[in-house]
Amino acid sequence: MSETPEKTPASSAKARAFARRLGSTIALWGFVGFAFWKASPWLFYLMVLLLVLGGLVEYFRLFHEPGRRQYRHLTYGLGFLYITSIFLPVLGFNQAWLRGLDGVALGLLIILIVLTRIWRPLEGIRTLDEIITAVFGFFYIAILFGFVAKILILVEVDAPGNGAGHFYVLYLLAVTKFTDMGAYAIGSLIGKHKMVPHVSPGKTWQGFGGAIFGACVASFGSLALFGEKVPLITGVHAAVLGDLAESILKRSVEIKDSGHKLPGIGGVLDLIDSVLFTAPVMYLYLKMLIFGN
Repeated sequence: MSETPEKTPASSAKARAFARRLGSTIALWGFVGFAFWKASPWLFYLMVLLLVLGGLVEYFRLFHEPGRRQYRHLTYGLGFLYITSIFLPVLGFNQAWLRGLDGVALGLLIILIVLTRIWRPLEGIRTLDEIITAVFGFFYIAILFGFVAKILILVEVDAPGNGAGHFYVLYLLAVTKFTDMGAYAIGSLIGKHKMVPHVSPGKTWQGFGGAIFGACVASFGSLALFGEKVPLITGVHAAVLGDLAESILKRSVEIKDSGHKLPGIGGVLDLIDSVLFTAPVMYLYLKMLIFGN
């Protein structure tokens, strides 16, 4: 009588990783679902702020040299102020000058870093590396993820006067994360041909196909469920290159996962990495549609 072959250690580990990833994803979507169910500006503000600050903390932990982390507190503080400035109009402080402070925030961060660094001897390229590390981290996480908040503000209400911004963000998250899940599931099962092995050895063309399939499912599924809430969205909108950017970052500093807060996902950066690139595209697309009509 033939016996059922035991799972190999590799396949067993992959199954456990997938189970952890699925569990983390369900928990995260539960939290996001609660925030969208309540549709509270304060809850959205808290959610975006925690993700930005958590991402910044993990970003600076990627660097082993203490010098590259010395401006992290300035970055945390400016990140807090920047995200807060975006949300102030919907939190009851509707001042026109609070909008569009991206350049101001970046400039202020650079000025504060220079004023802090000028009192110590310069160390050539090392000094430049320290400054660039902080400025890039702020732009990569706070500025790019800030577009999620901007989408909430951009389409604050629909034609009848109902809250609409959070539905556009929900569409964005659904398409982006189903893109990730499709790529992971198909790539894990049948992925053979590498896309960019020097950046991320796990990325395959089969996974790329799975990403497109996942994006299409999420896009059409979202339109079927709440299409009337997002009238500006038509057809299929997807982006599949976002998480490659963090793969470049992690491979540059020889770290596999940026954190371990979320089992099976890695950390906050691993959760928001693709959204960092899809949110600005979504914001620009919506802005073109709004001002083009």
